[in-house]
Amino acid sequence: MTTQTNINIFMHSLQLSALKLSAVNRFDDPTRFQLQLNEYSQRALLLAMKDDYIILNQSPDKDYLDYLLNINIGTQNILIPESQGESLSNKVIKDKTLLNYLQQLGEKSNNLILHPYVSTSSEAKIAHIIHATLNAPSQDLSLKINSKTYLLSLLQSLALPTPKYEIANSLTVINIAKKLINRYKKIIILGNYSYGGLAVWPIIDENTLKKFQQDVSQCHPKEQFIVEKLYDVISSPNIQYQIAPNAIQALGITEQLLDDKLEYHGNCYPLSTTIQLEKIQQDSYCICEQLQSQGYRGILGMDFIETREGKLYIVDINGRANASSFGLNVIRKLFPDSYQTKYFSILTHINIGKNVTFAELIDKLGKKTLFDKQKGQGILPYNTGCLQWGIFSAIVIANTQQEWEWLHCVTK
Repeated sequence: MTTQTNINIFMHSLQLSALKLSAVNRFDDPTRFQLQLNEYSQRALLLAMKDDYIILNQSPDKDYLDYLLNINIGTQNILIPESQGESLSNKVIKDKTLLNYLQQLGEKSNNLILHPYVSTSSEAKIAHIIHATLNAPSQDLSLKINSKTYLLSLLQSLALPTPKYEIANSLTVINIAKKLINRYKKIIILGNYSYGGLAVWPIIDENTLKKFQQDVSQCHPKEQFIVEKLYDVISSPNIQYQIAPNAIQALGITEQLLDDKLEYHGNCYPLSTTIQLEKIQQDSYCICEQLQSQGYRGILGMDFIETREGKLYIVDINGRANASSFGLNVIRKLFPDSYQTKYFSILTHINIGKNVTFAELIDKLGKKTLFDKQKGQGILPYNTGCLQWGIFSAIVIANTQQEWEWLHCVTK
């Protein structure tokens, strides 16, 4: 009897239009931002095992790939479509040779599992063509789950704590904002869809409201916003799950790194407080069960806020790999039996100010600070395709808090 093997194929395609961001988010250079999003496909190297396959827009830096493989992260099975397209998934659809190759992988008594980033009709089409299982929700379910208005209705239907809020459109949002400012003093305005801290506007004074009012004039009249009370937040835990048809697996909890403007800069572990850990697990699992029953598959992340008054709210659901997904996966791979004892952080968009190669980045950081598996600590760079713009991301891993703080200083 032939034994079937699962073959994982990672394809992290990301198109700006798929994020459904508000028109209030105006980019100085949308073309450059899309080019940077194209490089995000390389982050999937952190999720892949050596026998997995990964589809990329272009080959990663050889020095970087060799470094990852040396610490047993990533794979050499890299596939690059030869066709042109506005997104990685569009390129794959047009590349008949690549599709045939993937089909043949599945015909050799193998089960193909396609792991996308954002689930769209293109990913579903590719999975259908190559006879693969799609480890992701449908496009409609993905859009629904990532919607802030759906989250609020879901919390209410499950009798879970819900922030004080009102739903508005671009014509009513300013008046509603003024009303809630009178009630709560400080508020936050959210786009119905957000990404990496985009479409989040804390309104703390008259000037920030005026700035938002100028920008919202660019929006479609029916565009939705959520206006919420701005709570005094002491921590913002993020919990990750892998959801399958018959299983819900917790992957880990980290704490989000937010600045005074609530801008997101990454995640860290251990949590600053574990007082509400059990409730975080209970409430998030309740959400997972509900989404699983609707057909959700793949990685799911949830963001919480814990207020100074001791209230705990789920404020975001991310129906895709989160920034913390990559770090948690790496930590669990490197230290399967001891990752809970580590101090680590996932830092996004570290700016070094100039275009460098991976080798030049290591010279700049210092070779002694690079993650070393024998020492069990150091800086592990990723998202290195963006080094051409002088930015990258990193996972900082340490054995003690003191060493973790020192390594953090190196990245600044």
